[in-house]
Amino acid sequence: MPSPRSRVAIWKRLLLAFVILLIAAISTIGYSLYQMVHYKIPESYAAWTTGNLMVEYLQTHTNRWPRSWEDLQSATNSLLEKGMPVYMPLGQLQGFVKIDWQADPGRLLQAASNDPNFTINVVTRLDGSKLLAVWGADTEPNVKIMRYLKTTLTTSNAVPTSAPP
Repeated sequence: MPSPRSRVAIWKRLLLAFVILLIAAISTIGYSLYQMVHYKIPESYAAWTTGNLMVEYLQTHTNRWPRSWEDLQSATNSLLEKGMPVYMPLGQLQGFVKIDWQADPGRLLQAASNDPNFTINVVTRLDGSKLLAVWGADTEPNVKIMRYLKTTLTTSNAVPTSAPP
């Protein structure tokens, strides 16, 4: 029969193990919340906003591709005039998003018509990797742009590659 001291020692070890596990669980949850609030949610809003701005620019500029962040200012104004939300200002977007300003909507559409599984990667993180879109696939900017191009343009009325900006 174990002595009372050995029982106390066992309980102390169990309590210590429980406290260590509790601290680990709280730390993991806290870190996950920190990542969500400081990285995932802002990046997802940046992705959503950029997709909306790019499509709005294409719609309001005869399917011409924007050449700079300044070009997207008119799309921002247009969305706001329509009462649509702009989840992140342009100044903040530049800290999350890189846009291929040289992309050609006509070539993108032609590539998509040649390959039904074709995906574009013209809007990315600053390091060139894919942006997070936790609100759903329809908020991912490349998907949104491609959907617009496929439903709006045909290869016969796409913007020529030599068109001025």
